[in-house]
Amino acid sequence: MQPPSKRRKKSLVWDFMEQVSPTSVRCIICKGTLTYSKTTSNMMKHIQTKHPLQYAAYKGETLADSPDAPAQAAALPGDCSECPESSQTSQTTTRSHVLQQTLHDVMAKKDGYKEGGFKKKNLDDLLTNMITTDLQPMSIVEDRGFRKFVHGLDPRYILPSRRDLTRKHIPNKYHEVVQQVKNELREIPHISLTTDIWTSRQTRGFLTVTAHYICANWNMKSAVLETARIKKDHTAENIAEELTRILKQWDILDKVYCIVTDNGANIVAAVNKYMQAKHLPCFAHTLNLVVQDAIKNTNEIKCVQEKIKRLVSFFHHSVKAMDKLSEMQEQNEVQKKKLIIDVDTRWNSTYYMMERFLEQHEVITTCLCLLGKNYMCLSEEELELVRDTVALLEPFEEATREMSSEKFTSLSKVIPITRALQECTKYTVDTRKNIQGLTFGGELQKQLQKRFPAVKILNVGAATLLDSRFKKVPFADMENVKTIEERLINLMRSKYSEEGLPESPPSESADSQTERKDLSENVQEKNKGSLWKIFDERAEKKKTSYTTCSGPHIEMRRYLEEPLLPREGDPLKWWKMHSALFPKLQGLVIMLLSIPATSVPAERLFSKAGELVSQRRSALSDDNINMILFLNKNIN
Repeated sequence: MQPPSKRRKKSLVWDFMEQVSPTSVRCIICKGTLTYSKTTSNMMKHIQTKHPLQYAAYKGETLADSPDAPAQAAALPGDCSECPESSQTSQTTTRSHVLQQTLHDVMAKKDGYKEGGFKKKNLDDLLTNMITTDLQPMSIVEDRGFRKFVHGLDPRYILPSRRDLTRKHIPNKYHEVVQQVKNELREIPHISLTTDIWTSRQTRGFLTVTAHYICANWNMKSAVLETARIKKDHTAENIAEELTRILKQWDILDKVYCIVTDNGANIVAAVNKYMQAKHLPCFAHTLNLVVQDAIKNTNEIKCVQEKIKRLVSFFHHSVKAMDKLSEMQEQNEVQKKKLIIDVDTRWNSTYYMMERFLEQHEVITTCLCLLGKNYMCLSEEELELVRDTVALLEPFEEATREMSSEKFTSLSKVIPITRALQECTKYTVDTRKNIQGLTFGGELQKQLQKRFPAVKILNVGAATLLDSRFKKVPFADMENVKTIEERLINLMRSKYSEEGLPESPPSESADSQTERKDLSENVQEKNKGSLWKIFDERAEKKKTSYTTCSGPHIEMRRYLEEPLLPREGDPLKWWKMHSALFPKLQGLVIMLLSIPATSVPAERLFSKAGELVSQRRSALSDDNINMILFLNKNIN
């Protein structure tokens, strides 16, 4: 039936509707009746919700491109269950008509994204980011399962070859991020470094260098600069030569204030003797030596450590023993946890091994008895000694975790944490009755005194004083505080004199000086012989008594008079808010608080490097290892 009005309906919705009366229309597809009130909005909504394929064709798009595709896909094309007059014949006819594709549609689905186009470049970039972030092998692009998965996500995206990844995409991304980091470092006045040497599974030696700095918005940041292959002997001279090359390449040689390394004689000599740079020993490595030497010098602790290690090794190498342990854990409703074995180079692995043993010692003892290994069980005295050892080492483990964090200013914590360790050790010794525990605690105290002359190093004390959470509080000797204050004042004086920055208020112009002199003479003449004479003379002396050293002194005094920031607060945020009040002191803060207390950030990369240089990636070149580790750390 034709619409009563002879005027042509302009809306294309009438291709799907026919008017049956002045107030109603009928859907051609499903024969459903709708109310008509001289607008087409309800008809359009009907087509969109009940016939999504037809609506997509009407809009000139595919169903997958429609923003409502998930909801529309839930219904079959042409389905209109709410329309009682739907006709299967008309649905089939209309559906076959709509599903017919043009030649352009078919070719668009078969052709991949244009090389160099926005979509292709964006997907290639995301793939590169995934490989470097997750340290995936580049051969993943050749894996059948991964290729099938990507094709299922987007058939038009053609994965780049492994060759293109290694020779094009990763190098391009590397150079892009290198430029970003260089631009940021160009604006940084002071930079500190952490560096260390590590060996890959293929026994290749590498040197990793990481920069640490405080950026313009007072955030602590770090960036891996390079992971360089060391082909020469690891002598101090060769290490210094490689470090200098890297710093010159990044154009930051003159900006490096301090270098943090482990206690290896070769790398310490490289920094001190050949580079003649400020060196700071790694806090975590020094703490490791404290605990290891204390254990080695306490025979009872050493024997118990070795006994637990043999016991754990027995379970790790016996399937029967592990099955029995799992069975006993289940029967006794003990949480299933794997036993930990310690590593000689990591003291905290000894702590974790003993801690886990104490948690599981009842089921472990039961298993050993059932397996006929009674001789491996620990006696009550030995168990008590393990409890004392864990109690003594717990604060050391907490200190290691806190100081190994890159997110916080760590150098300023060396003195307060060292004092806290001494006090905690003394308290634990005083409250424990085990003789061997007392011996071990005394040995820990002795090693702390021996291994931590770092608390007397100026940079460490200055960083503590400039941390608004601590200031003078952690210091035991106030004479040291005075020495540090004077040193900081001298640094401010020399630093700003060299840079040509004002040490005193802006000097007066010649006219102002003449005017002030005339005014002063007039006042003196006027008040000659009066009661104000002596006052005016003193006031005049005060005006001319300003010295270049008073500015730094005043800043230091005003800073120390500020109330302490809560210990949980962020000192960098405090300095961001107060930097304008201390224009000279803030420069020293940027220089000193950027120094990390530990080289652990560099070592974190070693475990990632171990994952990277694995069996599936054993053929990676030295350049590719450097680029991938660089992007893994620095990519945004």
